[in-house]
Amino acid sequence: MGRKSQSKQNPKKNAGKENNKFIQQKRKELAVLVDKVLRLTRVFQASTNVIKSWEHHLEIDVLIKEILNLEGPKPKSGQGRHANIDKFNKWLSENEVQLDGIELAEFEGYEFGLKATKEFKEGSLLLTVPSKLMMTEKNAKESELGSFIEIDPLLQNMPNITLALFLLLEKNDPKSFWKPYIDILPDKYPTILYFTLEELAELKPSPVFDSALKLYRSIARQYAYFYNIIHLMDLPVLKKLQEVFTFDSYRWAVSTVMTRQNNIQLADADVTAFIPLWDMCNHEHGKITTDYNKELGRGECFALRDFKAGEQIFIFYGSRPNADLFLHNGLVYPENEHDSLSISLGVSSSDPLRETKLALLTKLGLAGVTHFNLYRGPNPISAELLAFIRIFNMNQEELTKWSGQGLPGDLVSSDPSSAEAVGADIDRRAYTYLLTRCKLIVASYKETRGGDDISLHRKNVKLLKKCEVQMLEGAMKYLEETISKLPTAAAEEKSNN
Repeated sequence: MGRKSQSKQNPKKNAGKENNKFIQQKRKELAVLVDKVLRLTRVFQASTNVIKSWEHHLEIDVLIKEILNLEGPKPKSGQGRHANIDKFNKWLSENEVQLDGIELAEFEGYEFGLKATKEFKEGSLLLTVPSKLMMTEKNAKESELGSFIEIDPLLQNMPNITLALFLLLEKNDPKSFWKPYIDILPDKYPTILYFTLEELAELKPSPVFDSALKLYRSIARQYAYFYNIIHLMDLPVLKKLQEVFTFDSYRWAVSTVMTRQNNIQLADADVTAFIPLWDMCNHEHGKITTDYNKELGRGECFALRDFKAGEQIFIFYGSRPNADLFLHNGLVYPENEHDSLSISLGVSSSDPLRETKLALLTKLGLAGVTHFNLYRGPNPISAELLAFIRIFNMNQEELTKWSGQGLPGDLVSSDPSSAEAVGADIDRRAYTYLLTRCKLIVASYKETRGGDDISLHRKNVKLLKKCEVQMLEGAMKYLEETISKLPTAAAEEKSNN
């Protein structure tokens, strides 16, 4: 019989080794995928072709799905938002937040919002939030993250990203001062970072489709950039981030910042901040009624209109088009008086008058402009768009005439004297050209699929495209009426004589 081995196997030790091998293998696979994401997003960062952008997004999406699979399921966040409301309210009260007459509540179609429990008159003070409760980029710089911020150029120039990384650290710190606030934040958001490929594709032909791809590409690149740094650089705070930094956690943090950030002035400097409770207010058209009181060191929110007891309290997010609200807040506001639609126009490289047209556009600062706005309302054509369609539709003689002037200011104005200076012939061609373009764009829109089980993402896409079609139809009506009012060539000639 052979001699027995003197060594005894330790099951726990072996299990630990196996687990460590598994982790190391997973990190190697992740590192390869992350590098691929970095290369893809670097190469096509400046791509302007929508078809190519979509093809790239499909490549990026495959890699991100593999990364999500390797990084594993998102850990459960605990009891959920509802169970943490009492702790949040207690935290607010302990820190001198004015809560008289308001409470956190759920509203259909909004999830959480603020409800009035008494009557508020327009202009009356609704709530105040002391600066000590605000979670700011300044707090991030003063925290352990500060050592990383000091050496990273991206964080030094992008406070929103700084705040996202700081939020990740605080979220995973059980002793964080902001824990009651972080615990009532949503687990995910209706931003495009959570859209499926099918939901993103339904954005076409909206110009927001291309903007969404660029935003997703930018966040994927940021993730890859920070993943590499976090796992390569030797800083204590980065060791902490290693434990919590995944694509899913990063898109959550970024979405939290996009949907909830505020810019306030602290010590005569603009600071990006989360303002607890204040950021629970949903959007409604009106005027800005929120401000920071430097003397009292607090944020103040005033009623933008009368609110009755039981009503949801709204604030105005600012003069932003639905494209912006959709991309960065995950919402669409149908009554948005500040809505606009971006349309792509340019002078073809095959146009024999291209150089003369570009020279005239240069005088107006429009040579490099490729996107122009249509607005909602009675005057849908922006001054820049009006100038472009006029110049685009000029012949050689007209271009020569206008190029000989100093600053052709009449080209950017539709008032009667400017229209007379431009001439009905040019305007008829210009407006007819834009009318035809609008008709073609409208024809390219297709109905987004409906059904009772339609997701919030698809609802927002459908609503966004509906608003865009309404703007196009409004512009078409305006153009038709404007063309009908232009004098005929004979009448214009008689007037000139």
